[in-house]
Amino acid sequence: MKAFMGAFHALVLLVPAVALAVPHYVAPRDWGSFIWLSTYLDAGQSYTFETRDLTGTAPDTVLHVLRDRSGWSQVAVSDDCAGTTRSCVTFTAPDSGYYRVWVRAYADGRGGTASVYRNGTLLVANQPFGGVPISFAWNAKETFRATSTTPNAGDHLVFLLRSNTEYLQHDDDSGPKHYPRVVASSTQNGGSQRVVVGRYPGSSGTASFVHDEELWSTIFDDNDGDEDGISDALEPLAGLSKDNADSDGDMVPDTWELFGNDGFSFSEWGSPTARDVYVEVDWMQHPTNPYLTRQPYPALVADAAAVFSRDSGVRLHAFIDGALPWHEVVCFGACSGGVDFYSLKGSGFSSANPERRPYFHYVVWANKHSSSTNCSSGRAEMLGNDVIISMGCWSSPSAAEQRGTFIHELGHNLALDHNGNDVAGQYSEVHNSVMNYRYQLTGVSHSGWHSYSFGGNGCAACGSSPKAECIECRDGFLGCGFPGCGSCDCDVNEWGSLAVDFSDDGDADDGAGRTLLASYAPDDKGGPARFQPLVPYVERPEAMRREAVLRKRERLLARGQVEGRDFHVSPDGTVLYAECP
Repeated sequence: MKAFMGAFHALVLLVPAVALAVPHYVAPRDWGSFIWLSTYLDAGQSYTFETRDLTGTAPDTVLHVLRDRSGWSQVAVSDDCAGTTRSCVTFTAPDSGYYRVWVRAYADGRGGTASVYRNGTLLVANQPFGGVPISFAWNAKETFRATSTTPNAGDHLVFLLRSNTEYLQHDDDSGPKHYPRVVASSTQNGGSQRVVVGRYPGSSGTASFVHDEELWSTIFDDNDGDEDGISDALEPLAGLSKDNADSDGDMVPDTWELFGNDGFSFSEWGSPTARDVYVEVDWMQHPTNPYLTRQPYPALVADAAAVFSRDSGVRLHAFIDGALPWHEVVCFGACSGGVDFYSLKGSGFSSANPERRPYFHYVVWANKHSSSTNCSSGRAEMLGNDVIISMGCWSSPSAAEQRGTFIHELGHNLALDHNGNDVAGQYSEVHNSVMNYRYQLTGVSHSGWHSYSFGGNGCAACGSSPKAECIECRDGFLGCGFPGCGSCDCDVNEWGSLAVDFSDDGDADDGAGRTLLASYAPDDKGGPARFQPLVPYVERPEAMRREAVLRKRERLLARGQVEGRDFHVSPDGTVLYAECP
């Protein structure tokens, strides 16, 4: 999110609203932790709860006691105690049961640590308390949510208050992936109402906050022009396009990147304003010989992501997932003595997280592909989402060789070819790219850094370089000549030509038609209906795959790539791929 937008949002949100309800958005931030504890009380007994031992820059607690009797209500509350910023309250328990004690900061920046006592007995000692109250007006049935932006972290709660102390309602985990989602039961526009956002005790991480009365407008609603489930009023606040359901063009819908979803949460990993590439890696595990097992080295994910982070505006998220049953040979389609890649994909690809399947590339780290005598390092769909990495002829491939091959094969999925450097002994030094076989295993210019090219040398460099720089090479895409050298390729800007839409059809569903983003199902804790993904993975019929191949073939030919050299089409016309030595 743009920095100035984030600052603007914060400024708008922290000023009390005096107008009618309008959408609000706060970019990802640290909201601080609540003290949120359960304690059993007996009916008719008197209890005193208080906070003590406050630490922090300007610590100031507010203490609420809540009870759930087929719906939450507030039993007691305390802001200041005897002229101090700590809290204390005495009340008689109306019935027996478990009560919740909620301790939060009075205002943003007033958090710290505190101890909580009940009738003089310590319940919890020196626990962090925080939370941020936000003041604005809202109407009944409007939606409030917090969505974590920290991977595998950030369990949050959202509370609605009529004033700084009068509790209305709250939610813990009724939203996507159990994030908080509250639907207002009443209109509040008197100028003193507040929404308080904070983390569950013990959790960490950041979250964004969204309030929008038209957030879940239907695809038939005139207030959602791009039909992505995010209203036209909210989209500019979040830096999104009102006319594009995928504002950053990375094929993951804005809705999921902003709010998340059950299971795998794109909001934790991605951003609706920055292009993200997602990859799942499974590997062949030999049942008896660990030396044949083809599991990639553990740091591959971080190493490959570092290349993308340093060299482009595209963010790579790779996940080494699980082991597959051993097969010596893996093929795109049926083959003698081998297993069909697509049968492996049907059973092994994101079986626990089906909602991510249409948006992920799938890599099988195999032994060999196509035949038991083939020593090719890999085969990958061009402008696609499937990869076979097959380093069976390497007895023990190094981390650099694995990393280079992984990024190289992923490049084919992103529509990059070899730029003419695909014949033995004809590998140009001018094309500084991991897509060049000269640098696939050793790194660009033998630096160990496996990156696509920036096009910095270009044709001018080729024309002015000494003959040794051209070596023996042949025509490639945008090839250029050098006297005495024959034909020499150019160092094209591959980072600028990545095609993130791997199905090349302009949508985010791998060519299977418009994907419904969500349905609603009753919450398992009795709260509001929860967001449920509807993205079952079904491999496309052969006719659809042939149609997709024809579309990709035309696009690659238009880019200057040569069929039979830069890419190949399978005999049955269902796979368009690149072959690597």
